[in-house]
Amino acid sequence: MERRFDWGSPSSRLVLSAALDALSEVGYEGLTLEEVRARAGAAGALVEEADLVEVVATALEAVQVVPALRPTGDLCADLAALLRPWLARGGRDERAVAAVLSAAEWEPRIKRAVVQAFDRPLAQAVGALLAGAVADGQVPASRVHTLNWILRSLALDRLRAANPRCPVDLDELVDHLVAGLRRERRSA
Repeated sequence: MERRFDWGSPSSRLVLSAALDALSEVGYEGLTLEEVRARAGAAGALVEEADLVEVVATALEAVQVVPALRPTGDLCADLAALLRPWLARGGRDERAVAAVLSAAEWEPRIKRAVVQAFDRPLAQAVGALLAGAVADGQVPASRVHTLNWILRSLALDRLRAANPRCPVDLDELVDHLVAGLRRERRSA
């Protein structure tokens, strides 16, 4: 992505944090450079010539909505650890990503930022959790892609919901996911 500014300075990080705060509170449709400037205080002068899409895309680079997990070898426990945070109310970073999901459909720079902040880390986390189960034959490799799509759908639903969904039995959900991974394909 071509940038007009060096966003690495402390004052620049204040601007990017202000952009995430604003996104999480007013959404992408309500976001303006004036809003970001006001929230950034004296550092807001930096965005005088900035492109709002550049500010948003750059701010999203610091977002982490998928926790970094270390697989334990227990597929059920690992999936539960991935899903457990989704039962709670989303934080600022999740709300900021949720705010740009629609814009990501028509703005390529925001789409790339969402892929970097959400899609890729989720796929990597699922891949890491399933690697051992695939290697030892518990789960067919062909099912990894399917689980990525199921979990992505659940995560998108969580991002789009203003409040946490009604409580689910996490153990039961994990049991269903694992059973689906392990089930033999039926002949057509």
